[in-house]
Amino acid sequence: MTKYCKSSSCVQAAGSLVSSIDWSTNPCDDFYQFACGNWLRTHPIPRGYNHWDRFQELSGHNLYVLSNLIDSDKPTGGESFDKTRAMYKSCMEATPERRQTILQQFASIIDSIGGWSLSANSSMDHWSFMVGLEKVHKLGAWPFFKLKVEVDEREPTKSNIIKIDMGDTVLPSILKPEINSTGHGAPLPMEVKDSEKLTDIFLEETVHLFTSFGDSLESARARSLRMLEIEEHVSQPMLQYHHVHDRFSLFNPMSVAELEYNFTMVNWVQYFLVMGFDVDSETEIVVMYPNYMGNITDFIRSFDNASEARKRDLRDYLALSVLRSFKQYFERDIFELKETEEDSIDEPWKRCTFYTNKALGFSTGAMYVKSTGSEDSVKDMERLITFVKIAFKDHLLHKFWMDKGTQKRAEKKVDAIINKISYPSYILNNTFLDKYYEKLNVDPHDWLANLVSWRAFLLEIMNKELTAVPDRKTSWLRPPVTVNAFYSATRNDVIFPIAMFHLPFYIPEGPGAVNFGAMGSIIGHEITHAFDIQGRQYDGEGKLSDWWNQETSKRFGETTTCMKDQYSNITVRGARVDGDFTLDENIADNGGLRAAMFAYQMWIEDFGEELQLPGLNMSVYQVFYTSFAQMYCSKWTDAGLYYHLLTDPHTPGSARVNAALANSETFSWAFGCPSGTSMSPRTRCEVW
Repeated sequence: MTKYCKSSSCVQAAGSLVSSIDWSTNPCDDFYQFACGNWLRTHPIPRGYNHWDRFQELSGHNLYVLSNLIDSDKPTGGESFDKTRAMYKSCMEATPERRQTILQQFASIIDSIGGWSLSANSSMDHWSFMVGLEKVHKLGAWPFFKLKVEVDEREPTKSNIIKIDMGDTVLPSILKPEINSTGHGAPLPMEVKDSEKLTDIFLEETVHLFTSFGDSLESARARSLRMLEIEEHVSQPMLQYHHVHDRFSLFNPMSVAELEYNFTMVNWVQYFLVMGFDVDSETEIVVMYPNYMGNITDFIRSFDNASEARKRDLRDYLALSVLRSFKQYFERDIFELKETEEDSIDEPWKRCTFYTNKALGFSTGAMYVKSTGSEDSVKDMERLITFVKIAFKDHLLHKFWMDKGTQKRAEKKVDAIINKISYPSYILNNTFLDKYYEKLNVDPHDWLANLVSWRAFLLEIMNKELTAVPDRKTSWLRPPVTVNAFYSATRNDVIFPIAMFHLPFYIPEGPGAVNFGAMGSIIGHEITHAFDIQGRQYDGEGKLSDWWNQETSKRFGETTTCMKDQYSNITVRGARVDGDFTLDENIADNGGLRAAMFAYQMWIEDFGEELQLPGLNMSVYQVFYTSFAQMYCSKWTDAGLYYHLLTDPHTPGSARVNAALANSETFSWAFGCPSGTSMSPRTRCEVW
């Protein structure tokens, strides 16, 4: 007689698994539909979203818990917590009833950056592009180019450096109708008629933004077409960088004096000083995309002798960039936007909690940790990570094409990965929190002013980081209440926030098959990023370094061709996956899954095989793969799917699950899939 595990965690895990399974589907035909079919039937996409998945589902649960903590009357004993509650309160007060007041505030901000065609005084007499750009960038909107401060990849443990990245645009570069390929011989992931849907959304949304400030419908439509023309000019140079895997090509240090010579659209010394950075003509800056910056410079300089009407369009584009940057924080009714035009959070409490968490993530993290606790989970996570790291070293790194020297260095890199689990301990220190948020000014009744203050605070942090010595051990780049894991190549660390320690990703003291299948494969995924095409270019300290044997590097590149071609032949609802753009994430998915299975088998050797879960009639190995698949149950609107395929390096859920499992012989064995079936192809791809 079969014995079943009847512990509370086993029952919860079994209930979670069975609630999503579609038992009518043969797992050897379409495992994603088998694992997620019932979830897909019972989880509609909520209003205001263009897609919905298990990450957002858990995030919604965590935000609800966090909103109750923020909105509580319980004393907290720290100024940072008072600011957190004031931030949330101001957001909740920014209702459509205050629409005119909020629009007037935006109008004042636009006037402060140089105005636009809809200003009361729209004169161009004293307008300067450079001054306008400086003010827009100080507001945290980043048209044309973007600044960031990161570790200097030449000396990642010693110094940080300013980097100039591509600017923010709404339209992906490859939406240009005249472009019929990505420039790498691969077809577009969608038909032009489908991509034009996103262009239509851009135009309709822009019309609403203009009419919200008093423009007539006819004038707004004409103005929006001119904004689209600029947007296409700005996004087009990005096209050639859609598939950049070579990190050395993105590290181009040059002095500020060289910036002045090469990119004459602004006075760079003045620009950096206005942004708060203490630089001179000899200060080194990294230009990530020099050709892009050259194209943008030529485009901006084309306005030097342009007509006043064309210069007005450039000024309007700057103002529009500010509106687009801030509109996500407000209810759509503020700008009279339709539901289908926004990928935003519909419920005010959820939106306000989400952005309060982004603004004061250490403070909200402290609230969450004190309420929920995670000490047992941290110990369990440490064990999981240990097993997966050993599996990665003992199995995945033993490749016939890898020379022994590179293999030994790779093993040392795995050992050097810093594990950051749950939350940084210093957030529980009220003195630290109050000091950290000291310069963040918060008004409990002015949401827009708080957002501007937050953007200024982020710029202040960038300035501090530039002169600080990088600290791999204590840096924490995301709020603890974030449902996602992260690997940083320049720090060689992995982050697993406390917000992930719930089903379907993990259950405390839960069945090994469930936790290794889900969280174990996520751990493996992040570790594999250290050895994907981009991650392998950094050593154990995060230094950009060619530390691989030349022949091994060549053979590694050859192994990736199979996987790139495999995913490039996948279509999702008629739209094609870009196997080159998604290659690093696909390598991590496949490697992470293999590492987790080896780790689980090692765990069984140490602790013995587990009892089966009740109500499933599945072996522990079948549970393992079902747990993996159910993390990626997801639904999309057409526009959401198209935009994802163009901008997100992760393959959509259905393809993500089926492609990785089709490459696994152990999966085929676990479910008895005959060779030649959809989930057990005769040709399989493996990098790690």
